[in-house]
Amino acid sequence: MLDFLERVLRRFFDVQRCSSAEEAQSLLTERGFDVLVTDQKMPRMTGLELLEDVGERYPNMAKILLSGFTEMPEIQKAVERGSIHNYIVKPVDGDRLLEAIDEARSRRATGGTFKPTDA
Repeated sequence: MLDFLERVLRRFFDVQRCSSAEEAQSLLTERGFDVLVTDQKMPRMTGLELLEDVGERYPNMAKILLSGFTEMPEIQKAVERGSIHNYIVKPVDGDRLLEAIDEARSRRATGGTFKPTDA
């Protein structure tokens, strides 16, 4: 998944890969980012936990969650709280990923919220 994300995104963005939520948290303390894309399934911390944690500290960063599950109560709650700006069900193609990033950045910029029907 990391290879795919980097291959798609590096044409348009400065991409920084992290292999764990803890690595992402550490990197975020060192420099700022416009967008954070994370998978829901990670060791020790879920993607949703990561997004909620960094969302409180970096409210201006667009946050995108990738998951193989279409419905999860935790994700719905995060959507309602505004903890994520977009949610993508895997498998995801490159065009859909880029579109989701654009949508998330627009929502963040306008203060809009993500609606699950957008996915």
